[in-house]
Amino acid sequence: MSSPDAPDPWILDPAFFPRRLELDLPEPLLEKLQQLAERSGRDLEEVALSLLDQQLSMQADEPPV
Repeated sequence: MSSPDAPDPWILDPAFFPRRLELDLPEPLLEKLQQLAERSGRDLEEVALSLLDQQLSMQADEPPV
């Protein structure tokens, strides 16, 4: 039996949900992302997220300027 102060394991915490980010992209960039998505067979959003994740990971490894 759990204590009365213990969090309910069946209640979802929104702090752990993914968050939506809306971007206005220039047309040439959007076309490039669409081409990459078509070639890879993945969704546009998945390709954009992957590229953003890769770039941020690379920058995290770089020393500060």
